[in-house]
Amino acid sequence: MIKEFIKTKLLHLIIFTSYRFNRTKVVGKKNIKNIDSFILVTWHGKCLGVMEHFRQRNYHVLISQSSDGNIISDISKKFGYKIFRGSSNRGGKKAMEKMYEFFELNPLGKLVITPDGPTGPEHKVKPGAFLLSKQSKRPVVPVIVDVKNSWRFKNWHTFHLSKPFSKMRVVFGKPLYFNKDENVEEGFEDDDTPVPPITSVSDNKVSSAAGIALEPIEYKIRPKHTKVP
Repeated sequence: MIKEFIKTKLLHLIIFTSYRFNRTKVVGKKNIKNIDSFILVTWHGKCLGVMEHFRQRNYHVLISQSSDGNIISDISKKFGYKIFRGSSNRGGKKAMEKMYEFFELNPLGKLVITPDGPTGPEHKVKPGAFLLSKQSKRPVVPVIVDVKNSWRFKNWHTFHLSKPFSKMRVVFGKPLYFNKDENVEEGFEDDDTPVPPITSVSDNKVSSAAGIALEPIEYKIRPKHTKVP
């Protein structure tokens, strides 16, 4: 218990110092300008940037019931998020019911889900967020937070942690709506290519299928001045 408490405090401090002082540019904000309630989706490997950017906005987030999920849940609360617990591996059905009820009672509700979490495969979309979109009549909005300089940790995916004082870009894709007649689950289970809203991602690019064109960020480097003899 004490070990978990210390780990939570330390990780909170690391995330705070890694992202809080970045220079941020927001792209595609017009895509959510007139939408009061939506489901944000982002890759699990880049969720820390999303967590920091949307802090203290009364957002809800879906987190797994694993031991690592316990730590992430505690950190998320410190950033002002309300928590739903569950995943495709454990507690997913109950979490889905609670999230649907949340949207029924909250016309301005906003929720964050990582559709390739909690255990991957990396960038392989699971249908949960889109089934919820269909049931709740809320659009799915893809978002990617990308930074110039980051540490990368390999597990079942590549986990990104921004280096302090980096340049950061937050990119919103176009909202996607799913009607009652669409068989969302079959489309996700049978297709090897993850369907929009977010498809295969390289380090600095997101597929235009989501309406996002996240090109490599251009950083101007000042030439070094050389002394003239």
